[in-house]
Amino acid sequence: MAPARLPGWPAPDDHEPDSAYRAALRYLLDLSHRPYPRDAHRAHKVARMRHLLQLLGNPQRGFASILVAGTKGKGSTTAMLAAILQATGRRVGRFTSPHLVSFRERIWADGRFVAASELTAYTHQLAPRITELEQRWPALGPVTTFEAALALACGHFAARGCDLAVVEVGIGGTHDATNALEPAASLITAISEDHLDVLGPTLADIATAKAGILRAGRSALSAPQPAPAEAVLTARARALGTPLAWVGREWQWEPVGTPAGRAPFAVYGPAIRYERLEVPLLGRHQRDNATLAVAGAHAVAGDVLPSAAVAAGLRAVEWPGRAQLMPTAPPLLLDGAHNAASAAALRETLDECFPEVPRVLLLACSADKDASGIVNALATGAVGGVATATAHERALPPAALAAVMRDAGLSTTEAASVAEAWRAAAALAGRDGLVVATGSLFLVGELLGQLTVPQDGDAATSQRSTILKAANRPRDGRLAQTL
Repeated sequence: MAPARLPGWPAPDDHEPDSAYRAALRYLLDLSHRPYPRDAHRAHKVARMRHLLQLLGNPQRGFASILVAGTKGKGSTTAMLAAILQATGRRVGRFTSPHLVSFRERIWADGRFVAASELTAYTHQLAPRITELEQRWPALGPVTTFEAALALACGHFAARGCDLAVVEVGIGGTHDATNALEPAASLITAISEDHLDVLGPTLADIATAKAGILRAGRSALSAPQPAPAEAVLTARARALGTPLAWVGREWQWEPVGTPAGRAPFAVYGPAIRYERLEVPLLGRHQRDNATLAVAGAHAVAGDVLPSAAVAAGLRAVEWPGRAQLMPTAPPLLLDGAHNAASAAALRETLDECFPEVPRVLLLACSADKDASGIVNALATGAVGGVATATAHERALPPAALAAVMRDAGLSTTEAASVAEAWRAAAALAGRDGLVVATGSLFLVGELLGQLTVPQDGDAATSQRSTILKAANRPRDGRLAQTL
């Protein structure tokens, strides 16, 4: 038995024996624990990032960048786009956040995560530059953990000789540190209500922030958007003279089999079609994300994007915690949905891919998230729930979350820890049920770091396939027996 992680995925940071790495990690994480007047310095984030990169010798100039912004699906889209481009033979970097079990997950290049020793060495080089920046330009404010991670990533991509990097935007776009890069193409995934205190209060305001990553004359692509967001993106692209293509218009997908949320699919765009694609991520929304990734790869590679690379990249992508089915007993589905729109997409996936399987919700939420919206999207169809809290400082207390779940009509128990919550949810699900753990990527990360499952490669893959098949037939008491 071993921690529940994919082959090649970094071990949890708290399992890391290297004391130098642990010290470097503490330094990086403590950067964001300093007094930080967020509102006063939000407008300085991009300038601060540019100064930091300049002090490092501008490593970002050694490779082309693609920015991926949005509210939902930007991490998945980033992972899929990087996988497709790598399958073409390019040396590709990938920057994402937050991480699930290891800080090293944020920085991936040429097929592997940054090593603990590399991250430690880079941090030793970076720390003096951070001190220098904050002493020379104090008005720009203190460097954050996110900004330091982006600087480390750019240095690593340059050191690894990457041709290009796919970079997930943090919050918003206009004032996000990633906007210090000059993208060759910009992608915007589905926009919904999140981070309203920073970007809102309206969808149009949020879309305006996301549109800040568009560049004059350079390709831009967008997922389908609500009308207010679509109007903002369209107007901004027109003002910049930016060619903007849309999933659902110029680029579309269609299922090749049922259910559409996990069947093979085809993607087609202007004068091109990619047949019988597969991606190991469940849900129609992930097919939207895959289509956006294919369109983004096509914008960068043009007519030299081979069909084989598209198929191989999507098939090989690994992106845990997004409708990820774990071969536990009972089966556990992990999903990082942390707003109402993401929860609604998860509900659609559950209804389509697990129509006859009773669900038990295992929920945790950050206090600044829309707990009511998440719960109301998922409560119908669930047979019970367990409310818990992660170790994160912003975690909503279990009692407060349980009250929201009960108000939605869901029979709910409380658990003080994630481990206790998993045991309680598994007992409620019994032999025939499915535990759905969601509401927070921090919850997903804690579960991945704590669970033990068989790690015997083909057997685990076969078991996952068996669970999926069982979940799509009428309930007959045999689901647990397959495990």
